Amino acid sequence: MSQTLTLSPLDGPTSLKDHAYQRIKDAILNLQLKPGAPLVEADLAEQLGVSKTPVRDALLELRREGLVTKIPYSGTFVSEITGKDIREIIQIRAVLEGLAARLATPHLSDAALEYLGGLIDRELDAIEVDDTELAARLNSEFHEIILAQVENQRLVALAENFEDQLQRFRTLSSQLKGRLKKSAEEHRRVLLALCARDADRVEELFREHLLSVLDDLTNEEIPITNKEAV
Repeated sequence: MSQTLTLSPLDGPTSLKDHAYQRIKDAILNLQLKPGAPLVEADLAEQLGVSKTPVRDALLELRREGLVTKIPYSGTFVSEITGKDIREIIQIRAVLEGLAARLATPHLSDAALEYLGGLIDRELDAIEVDDTELAARLNSEFHEIILAQVENQRLVALAENFEDQLQRFRTLSSQLKGRLKKSAEEHRRVLLALCARDADRVEELFREHLLSVLDDLTNEEIPITNKEAV
């Protein structure tokens, strides 16, 4: 394979296909396997220490999810990230997650709000020591905790439907200078509105936060395909 990534061998009694699926998917979402990277069954199977069958099944499932693309007579590749993808998915997610945050506002306990404040502090500490992986994880947890308080399960399901693609965008945005700190500051403003139980303001700030990520992703030089399509 042309990628430098090395996948560790699989172990344990769980389905080999499930293991292969999760290892490959994680590598795609974290951009260890970059958009456009070739996915050769034999190479992946060798790295994971399994036969080609579970790898083939895993790649088929990832194709259904849109993370992998098969091109006739060329091979199988990690799906590209285009400017159009970023714009469409973040615009939709901004509306869905803004509404979700609005609905979650009255259900977040004081303890939960205090925990969210701690997450922001930890995120800023991680940024200070240049631990972007931890900062990005804490950033995601902030969103997850709020979404978990929404009692409209159809809304939650719709929002989560875009989570995998959004994870790739978050990884891209974490590579932009100052983006993680900007996100933490935007989270702080959301938290203040949550503490005030101002659901209208919470929704507005959440939409602005996600659209701010969109602006930064589409205005900076980042490694995506067809950036001009934004």
